Amino acid sequence: MLFPYKHTGLVLILLVGSAAFFSISLFQNLAAEIYQRSPAKPEYPKSFLFEQSSNKPDTRWREELWEDLIKSCENQTKAKRLPKIIGIGVEKCGTHALLHFLRPHPLIRVAKPMETHFFDAKPGASVRSYLLMLPEVEKNAFAMEKTPAYFNFRPSSIPANIKRMVPDAKLLLVLCNPVDRVLSDFYQEWIMFNITHPGKGQFRYKSVDQYVHDYFPRIQQAIGDFDQKNALLQEDRVFDLMGKDYLSHIITTGFYALHLQRWFKYFNETNLMVIDSEAMLQDPGSVIEEVQEFLKLPKVLLKQDYVKEEDSGYFCYKNWRDENKLDCLPSAKRRTRNGNKSLPPDVTSKLQGLFQSHNEALFKMLGRKLWV
Repeated sequence: MLFPYKHTGLVLILLVGSAAFFSISLFQNLAAEIYQRSPAKPEYPKSFLFEQSSNKPDTRWREELWEDLIKSCENQTKAKRLPKIIGIGVEKCGTHALLHFLRPHPLIRVAKPMETHFFDAKPGASVRSYLLMLPEVEKNAFAMEKTPAYFNFRPSSIPANIKRMVPDAKLLLVLCNPVDRVLSDFYQEWIMFNITHPGKGQFRYKSVDQYVHDYFPRIQQAIGDFDQKNALLQEDRVFDLMGKDYLSHIITTGFYALHLQRWFKYFNETNLMVIDSEAMLQDPGSVIEEVQEFLKLPKVLLKQDYVKEEDSGYFCYKNWRDENKLDCLPSAKRRTRNGNKSLPPDVTSKLQGLFQSHNEALFKMLGRKLWV
C-alpha cells in the first residue's frame, strides 16, 4: 500500500488543495490581465479634497497636494493600461501646445511617441497591440496619447472604434479658425516634402496661394455649403477626395461640422471637450484649469503657472518646483504665427466664404462661437 490508511484523508486534502491552487493561479493570471486593461479607480490622498479657497497660504496647499499625489503613486505596480485621455485633433490647431501645458501634472503619463496612430493606421488590431504602444502607469495615473489625425482621417469608424475599445476615455479636441489652419497645414506638408520634394523632382506649388487657386474650385464644387440634410453625403465626399488626393485635406479638414457629426454619435460634452485654440494661446492657464476639471484631475496646474516669455511673446509653463524655470514650446510650433507667413487678402476672402456656412453649423452644434 502506497500510503498508510491513517494518512489518506491528508492526501485527499493535499490533492484537492493542489488542484484548487492551480485553478486559483490561472484565475489570478487572467484577472491580472483584465485588471491591466480595465480603467482603475483612483485612490487619491485626503488632501485631494483641499480647495484653493483653503485658509492655508496658496502655495502651501498646492505643494502639499502635489507631493501627496506623487506619494499616492509610489509603491503601486506599473502596468500597461488603456488611456484615460486621448487627444483627437485638430492638426495644426495647437494640440502639441495643449499636451505641453498639461504634461507637467504629476498624474499625467504620456505615450512615447505621443502620437500612436493606432486607430487610423491599425484599425483592425487588438487591444493588446494598443497596450504595447502605451506607457506603463500606476493605478492612480492617467495614461494619455494624442493623434490629431483621428479627427478627420480614415477610417470613418475611428469614433466607434475608440468608444468600443476605450469606452471610459475622455477626448480632447482643439479647434482653430480653419482659414488660419490652411496656412499652417500647407507649410507643414511643405516641410514634410509632400508638396515639394527636390530629390524626387517634385515642385507642385511654390506658395500657398497657388495651392488654394488650384484646389479651391474642386473642393467648392464637391462639397459646397454645409447642408444638414446631406451632411453625411458631404462627409463621404470629403473622404473620397482625400483618398484620391491627399493634399485636399489641407482645406477639407476645416469642415469641422461634417467631421464632428461622426464623433457626436458616440461622445458628448461629458466625455469630449472642445477647446478654443485662440483661448488657449491667449490664456492657457484658464484653459488648463478647465481641462483638469473636465478630466476630473486634481487641479494643481494653475493659471499663474503660465506666463509670457518676454522675447517671443508666447506663453510658457513656469515650473514652480524648479526655481520657476520656463518650459516653452519649440520655435517650430510657432512658424506661422510669427508674422513671416500670411495669406494674401484675396485668398483669405475665398476661404472665409468657403468655410462660412460650415462654421455657422459648427457654432450651432456647440452652442457657442469660437472665432469671428
